[in-house]
Order: sequence, then structure tokens, then C-alpha cells
Amino acid sequence: MPPPSPPSPPPRLLAGGDHLPAPTSATSPEHPFLSAHLLLPSPSPSPADLSSPHLPHALAFAFLTQPSPLPRHLLVALHAAGARFPAFYQAFASALLSLPFPLLLPHPRARLLLAASELARAAAPGFGALLASLLRRVPFPGDARLLDLFAEHASSLADEEPQLLASAVLAFLRLLARNRLAPAPSSAECKGCEECKGAKSLEECRGKLVSFCVAMLRDHFQVCALIGRDLVRSLHELALVPEFQPLWRDLMPDRVGDVCRMSTPGWCTALAITGEMETQLLFMMNNVKWGDQKRYQLWFERKHLMVPGGVEMIPDIVRFICCGYHPTNEIMHSGVIARWAVIGWLLTLCGKGYVLANAKLALFYDWLFFEEGSGNVMNIEPAILLMLNSVSEYTEITNMLLEFLFLLIDNYDVRRKDAIACCVRSAFGVLVKKRVILSLEPLTCCEKISPLLRQKLVAFLSSSNPGAAEDSFGKPTAVVSKETELKKSVCSS
Repeated sequence: MPPPSPPSPPPRLLAGGDHLPAPTSATSPEHPFLSAHLLLPSPSPSPADLSSPHLPHALAFAFLTQPSPLPRHLLVALHAAGARFPAFYQAFASALLSLPFPLLLPHPRARLLLAASELARAAAPGFGALLASLLRRVPFPGDARLLDLFAEHASSLADEEPQLLASAVLAFLRLLARNRLAPAPSSAECKGCEECKGAKSLEECRGKLVSFCVAMLRDHFQVCALIGRDLVRSLHELALVPEFQPLWRDLMPDRVGDVCRMSTPGWCTALAITGEMETQLLFMMNNVKWGDQKRYQLWFERKHLMVPGGVEMIPDIVRFICCGYHPTNEIMHSGVIARWAVIGWLLTLCGKGYVLANAKLALFYDWLFFEEGSGNVMNIEPAILLMLNSVSEYTEITNMLLEFLFLLIDNYDVRRKDAIACCVRSAFGVLVKKRVILSLEPLTCCEKISPLLRQKLVAFLSSSNPGAAEDSFGKPTAVVSKETELKKSVCSS
């Protein structure tokens, strides 16, 4: 009698590599799933298994590895455990979130979306964190299914998870804006790399992305307004897309003033970059001392910016640094690299004119709507410190930023030019009042700065119109799109 054949190894969840531990190693992200799978080998857990602490990982493993279609008994087990133990859904979602998404194999990756859909359908605790995590990983092959998931549950999300729905709208708007300006180039030499697969997936669902965003803005505008003024910034970049033009004609003119007065929450700006980018940027600004930053910056550049579409992420990175990360006084005095220096470095990497223009707009955007008493001085601090600290050795940066700021005041929204000027003047005043800077003399008196810009700055600061911002932003007026007004003068700078 022939000896029994050895059992086949359990299916893998992650793509292997020499630098990754084996799935049987305790340090491997797959280890908890494989261990639970061995402890609870039955795909149909018994009533006693429902209380097992290993069930969330065992059931997650089954969800991610079972062949299509998904067996019904897995759904029954999921909801039976969730009904009996309310904390189970959260543990199940946490188990799925513990896997490094970029390393997931194609089948588990698709099944992760299926699991997210099932949790959303049941309105299970923990599904919001799972969907928010997936939002930060678009585009990827299968993002059309994530889009369908949000479209299917939009009404319930608007009532029960409005912040999650607003997050989806912003993530998809930023995705459209970046890729409309810089579509991934196709190459005859490409043999199906991940970047091209992602670009193809995005191209295939572009129409659905536009339709979803337009529908959410029309049907759930109050939810979308949770994004704050970056909603207007994103829509300006899409103003020439035909499907968005009726929004500017019918919906936005009466509401844009109120939205622009709302600061963008930090959680919104974090959504526009990947989780890996956020982790590495925070590490630089919390741990890397002055003088040691170059190797970390070079590594970040090679990892995230020297890839197709990477440079187009810089404006969103700048917005995250300005609004999404506010260091404590202890951090600011610890000798680590400052936010303004990181932004200055990023500006030098903008090899394309429109990327540089959008990055400078991202830096100054809160200046255009700043109101003393309600505006956050930390949002406007990086721009002034970058200008002041560049005067001595990198005067061209100070000149470039000052020139751009005046172009914004004159051209960003000509109908509200006086209101914007009043807000920018208020920003300068608050920076001095809060002692972020001691005075504006380094800008108004430095002979290295262009005499024309110095004269213009002195004249601008000496004039005043206190009621302009309140009067103008309180009245509905038509918005001049950035594409038609700003591009004429700003992008050329």
C-alpha cells in the first residue's frame, strides 16, 4: 500500500520574497492566520468555535483563500459569530487590516473587497475603518469594485457614516485630478507591470468615478461639505471636465463661499496620500535631525516620487504637511527637520510647471480664506517660515513664493479679490501677533528680494479694508475656475 501523500501546504496570502519572513515564522503577518487555520480547520465552525479567540483570523483566512464563489456557510458563520459576540466584527475587520495590502496576492486582494462589502451590507462595527483603509490604496486592480461598494451603500453611509462617505468623495476627486493632468504613459516595452495594470484599471472606471462624485455632490452636498475648502480646490482642478461643469453652473456658485470658509480637517488631507507616505513623512518630521535628512529624503523620493504619477502627488503631500500634521512645541524645539524645510525640498522636485503651480497653491491655500479667530495659524506657518528662512541663501525661492502669492490674490477668484486680499493681510498680521515670526522686516527690507516685490508687499500691508472678507464671502457670486483664470498667469510662474 503506497504511503499517503503529504498534505498540501495551506494557500499563501502574501507575495513571498527573500527579505520577508516565512509564513510559519512568528514575525510574519501571515502567521496568525495560518495558526488559526490549523487550530480551527473546519470551514464551518461549531457553536463552541464561535467563542474561540482564533475564529476572527481563521474565518478571515477562509474568506481570503476560498475559491469562487464564496461558500454560503462562511457568510452564515460570520454573521452568527457577529450576532452572538458584537466585538467579533471588529476583531474580524482588524484581522483583515493587519495584512500589508501592497503584498497581498491578487485573489486575497479581491476577496478583501468582498469581505468589506459583506461587512458594509451588515453595517457591522469595524467596516468603516476597513473601507477607509482601502480608500488610501487606490488606484489598484479592483478599485472599480470598491467604487461600486460605496455607490451601493451611499444612502446609508450618508446617514450613518457621513465622514466615511465624504472621505470617499475626496479620495476619488483627488485620484481624478492627479490622473487627468498626468495620465500614465503607455509603453510598447511594458509587459503588464503593476503601475500599468493600475492605470488600466483606473482608465476603465474613470467614467464611473466621475458619475459617483457628481451624484454625491448633488444628492449629499452637506456630507461632501465636511471636506472643507479642499473640496473647492479639487473641483477647480476638474472644472474643465464636462461632467463637472454643470455643478459650477447650478450648484457651486451659491455655496462655494461658505465651503471655502471651512478649514479642511486633518483626516481629509491624510486621505489623499498613502498610509506608507504618511508614516515616512511623520518619521522624518518627528525623528530626523537637521543635517541627517538627505538620505531619508532620497529614499522617499525613490520610493514614492520616481514612479509613474509620483510627482503629481506632491501637492497633496504639501496639503498633508500643512493641515494634517501640527508638531508640538517639544518637537519643534528638538532639532528635527521642520515642516517648512520638507516642503521646500518637495518644491525642488516639481519638474513640471503645473505640478509646481499646484504645490504652491496647496501651500498658500489657507492664506486665501484665513480669518483671525477661526483660522489655524499652524496651517499658514510653513509658507512664511519657508520664505523667511530662504532669504539669505535661496532668495529665488522667497521671490518665487511672494510673486505667486500676489498672483493668487489678483487672479484666483477675481469676483472675491478684495476678500482674498483681506484674508492674506490678516494671515500676515496673525503670524506676527502669535509670534510665529518677530516681524515682517526680513521680507520688506531685505535687499536680496526683488525691489518690485518688496514695494508691492509694503503697499499691500499698509492698505486695509476690514469688512471686505465678510461682505464678499457672505454673498453668492460666480466662481472663476482655476483652469481659466489661474492657469493664464500662475502656471507660467
